[in-house]
Amino acid sequence: MQDTEQNNSNNRNDLSHLIEERHLKDDIIESIHDGLVVFNPDFSIQVINSQARTLLDFFNDSDHFFEDLNLFKNKKATLNFKLKDWLQQISRRIAKHPKEFFVWQRVDFEHPLKPLLLSAKPIVDDNQHITSILLMIYDRRLQAEADEKKRILSAALNSFDGQFITNDKGYITQPNMAFSAYTGLMQEELSTMSILAWMQKQLISKTSEEQILRALLEDGRWSGEVEVHPNEDTTFYAVLSLSMITDSHRNIECYVGTLQDITDIKQAQAEVEYLAFYDELTGLANRRLLLEHLEHNLLHHMRQRTFSALMFLDLDRFKNTNDTFGHTAGDELLKTTAHRLKEHLRAEDTISRLGGDEFVILTHMDAPSLEVATQHALTLSNKIMDALCEDYHIMDQTLKNSVSIGVCCFPLYQHETPEELIGFADMAMYESKKLGRNRVHFYDQTLSESIQNRHALERSLNSAVIEEEFEMFFQPQFNLNEELVSAEALVRWKHPTLGLVPPSEFIPIAEDGRQILKIGQFVIRESFLKAKDWNERFGLMNLSINISPIQFHETSFVASLRKMQEETGVSPELITLEITEGILISEMELALRKMAALVEMGYKFSIDDFGTGYSSLSYFQKLPIQEIKIDQSFVFRIPDSEEDIAIIDTILNLAKSKQLQIVAEGVETPEQVEFFKNTHESHHSKLLIQGFHFSKPLESDAFEERFFKA
Repeated sequence: MQDTEQNNSNNRNDLSHLIEERHLKDDIIESIHDGLVVFNPDFSIQVINSQARTLLDFFNDSDHFFEDLNLFKNKKATLNFKLKDWLQQISRRIAKHPKEFFVWQRVDFEHPLKPLLLSAKPIVDDNQHITSILLMIYDRRLQAEADEKKRILSAALNSFDGQFITNDKGYITQPNMAFSAYTGLMQEELSTMSILAWMQKQLISKTSEEQILRALLEDGRWSGEVEVHPNEDTTFYAVLSLSMITDSHRNIECYVGTLQDITDIKQAQAEVEYLAFYDELTGLANRRLLLEHLEHNLLHHMRQRTFSALMFLDLDRFKNTNDTFGHTAGDELLKTTAHRLKEHLRAEDTISRLGGDEFVILTHMDAPSLEVATQHALTLSNKIMDALCEDYHIMDQTLKNSVSIGVCCFPLYQHETPEELIGFADMAMYESKKLGRNRVHFYDQTLSESIQNRHALERSLNSAVIEEEFEMFFQPQFNLNEELVSAEALVRWKHPTLGLVPPSEFIPIAEDGRQILKIGQFVIRESFLKAKDWNERFGLMNLSINISPIQFHETSFVASLRKMQEETGVSPELITLEITEGILISEMELALRKMAALVEMGYKFSIDDFGTGYSSLSYFQKLPIQEIKIDQSFVFRIPDSEEDIAIIDTILNLAKSKQLQIVAEGVETPEQVEFFKNTHESHHSKLLIQGFHFSKPLESDAFEERFFKA
């Protein structure tokens, strides 16, 4: 009995001991942080801890353990991984060391795949028989994230942008090659340099160091544009971005910096800004910048009760330069003009080019009165004219140039706008051109009235009935024996309310608006009819007709002249077509072909205003002309002007060499008549005189009454 009780007691102790061992074993298995699964030789589950269940998302005790797993060999989940097949392969060959395999597990489609490391090893007894198979499962999410960050950081450090990482003290410990290339500093030197030390050494920033540090401490990041100076001879622009990396307790672990070169972007921005405010050809200010400066100056002078001046410059006959020598030469002339203006003006003056050959100068002066401002502007204008009238040596050519200047001193009325001031100076410049070019004219109120009158004439001209409002006048031309030889046909506008409008007023307006084409057709028809009529009634007499450049360059000009000839029945031998040098300089080859065709038909050509063109002698030998007219500007001052006499002598000798007829227009005094009679006897048969000394232009009936019926 006693033995039985003792045996029972021993059995209870053994059982208790086994239970304690089992509990201890379970505690040990559960205390393992990684997943653990023990399989029987038939691959049924013997033991599985909670960590394995969590990692594998396996929470039931079904027999479908392997079927329920969604494991893949790649992150894209395109290659399945069969765990049971892999374990079977391991169990066939007993090895000392476990086999490992990296897999990705999909729990569901809403969560990313989970990276797991599997490690398996067969457990054998003393006879090398497999008693179980041990599978360890390791969560590799943190390691995968770390690897990903490492790859990203490695890629960043290998980028073309400058990158660096510091230690917790801010010393640059990991610069990439791009950062060293940008800064010219190698890792050894950078490792002894903090971020602030490097910035002080090489950077210029609009943001202070205190502001940068405050942004890092408050926001953990800062970014801004900086100017980088790796050495004295090198400068580039970049965006510097700094990030402060801290742990969960806000302890600084490191700083990460990125230096991105934006020099190309800055240059592009500078070019855009330059194009917005400066003229691309000359580098001068454009209209936009001029208006800004003018608005500022206008306000300044209104507050201070001081005065300044605005000068509008236009190069005389610039189009002739373009047409004769080409646009490249014209561009060089403009650039040289800009250079000369810069040389003769102060840095504080605004020199602008509005386009074409138009320049505007905003002078920087604080004159106490309009009178003083006017005097200063006149002095400066004369200085500019002298500078711009000097010879230009361009493309192996020596070019002469002159300039017309309009000046507006301001403020005028305390309420004018910058645009109005430019318009006033422009008006004054056009008045300068009307007065003969190469001179200075100051704006006054009468110019505004003149512009208003011009607009009124434009409106009237548009509605004018050519056949009713326009009439032909004729001015005689005499030889030196004072015998009538020919006449010039001149058109006059008899305005219904304004009366007789001089050609000098309406012809430029008609040319701008192309009404000159209708007026020109009227002049040619009436002149052809009159030439035929006078020839039949009074004998052979030549009639000269002025041809507008607008009309001459019409493609149908030759055909329309032939048609008019057929309709009127005039003989072309009675007609001289007067053209200006400007017609010939513009599209010369085409002009010469038209002239040749008309000469073959019997018409004669005369060059009007000869000697006032840009480069007369350069094309003179090519022209199929029979006559040249000495411009009245050369006749006006003789016999008192030796310079004009020399010019006339040159023209007469040139005409004699080509056996051309000469017409001296604008002869108004007996002294001028005697000059031509006494000084140029060798030209008597070829020289004609036209001017008020003999007769002003007359209507047809008055002309007949005076010269044919006397």
